[in-house]
Amino acid sequence: MAKLDPISGDEAARHERILERLLTAATSMTGICVGLLGAVNAFSRSQNTETVADDVLAMNALLFLVCCYLIVWGLRSNSRHLTARLLHLVEYLFLGAMTLLVLIGFFVVYSVL
Repeated sequence: MAKLDPISGDEAARHERILERLLTAATSMTGICVGLLGAVNAFSRSQNTETVADDVLAMNALLFLVCCYLIVWGLRSNSRHLTARLLHLVEYLFLGAMTLLVLIGFFVVYSVL
């Protein structure tokens, strides 16, 4: 088993601050995705059209929710190394979900026009 580099107290505190900020953003983005899902679903029903955007928005909301669970796990963990690993995982997952949300936005805008 590889020896892990020690994580200082300052770095651990920085990880916790980042996780707390990401938790706020991820919970907000989950709500935004659910709200957009309702709006897209209502619009597609009024136009009698089927769209992929509502399925992708539901998946995106789920990605942000998974981010929230991982963040809470990282904040509750007593292991600095686990917290650091979860932080890296959450950062990539969060950025991927944000990118997907922007792509969905473009899709919705161009499909409506």
